[in-house]
Amino acid sequence: MAIFAAIDAIPGDPVALRFGKTVDAERVALERERLGLDRPFVERYFISQKQFLGGEWGSSLSSGRATTEDFRAFMPATLELSLCALVVGVGVGLSVALVGALGTHPWVARLAGWVGAIGLVVPIFWIGILLLVVGSLWLGWFPMGGRFDMAAMPPDSVTGFLILDSAIAGNLQALGGAFSHIVLPALCLSVFPAAGVSSVTYARLQEPELQAFIVALRSRGYGPMRILWRHLLRMSAGPTVTVIGTSFGALLGGAFLTETVFSWPGIGRYLVTAILERDVFVAQNLLTFLVLLVIFVAFVSDMIVFKLNPRKEVRG
Repeated sequence: MAIFAAIDAIPGDPVALRFGKTVDAERVALERERLGLDRPFVERYFISQKQFLGGEWGSSLSSGRATTEDFRAFMPATLELSLCALVVGVGVGLSVALVGALGTHPWVARLAGWVGAIGLVVPIFWIGILLLVVGSLWLGWFPMGGRFDMAAMPPDSVTGFLILDSAIAGNLQALGGAFSHIVLPALCLSVFPAAGVSSVTYARLQEPELQAFIVALRSRGYGPMRILWRHLLRMSAGPTVTVIGTSFGALLGGAFLTETVFSWPGIGRYLVTAILERDVFVAQNLLTFLVLLVIFVAFVSDMIVFKLNPRKEVRG
């Protein structure tokens, strides 16, 4: 309802913006009636929810294409970027937190705090611009933007993920091009999950009972790797899985800015354009879907945490 009200409150008539100033008011009124935009707010809201659940997402007022068609075209790019960023962020965050917890030097322990502070304080668009300046302009290692080299032949779409499709096709040139384009935006987007995982996991490992447990394991002659893989990962899994699930929503939100900075053709950049152009059906349905997707991922992560550490019933 909040999404519907916010989109509805954007100034300007979407039909009038679509036709321009040269079209007469009668034609605009007829088009508004055809699209159901002339009905009361409450009626339009319930109709929109019914159409959303039925998969009738309407068409874009700008391009005329079906919203579901644009969704299938742009969503795989955002998912590919978000998953790559999540893998990198979780790997970096866990490594920093675990090494900091087992490290004997003070600077190693401070590293976890630095990673958390940078990821939570520094704006993501500033990190993206900095990566573009260093990686593309100064070093020239990575392209300035986009998802694939337009001069090359992209692989046949099987999964919608360019990296997987290139690997399935055995096209090493396309695989290298896909990797080179995704490195900078994935690094930019991975900063937030790395910060969250590092902060939460490190705080969990600094609890007095876990510190005593680590000291006991060391006194028994256990090496750092055995303590890490057989004990610390399992004991810190609960809060880590929770923050990974909640980070997914932040990744989708950060993808809006990251895709704009790196000209990544994903659903975030497409949605920004739709909102600016007052493309109501696209904005309402895709934003609602993304919200439900974030809620679903958070629910799944909570279920995983419950399975890892189920509550015990106490009967007196």
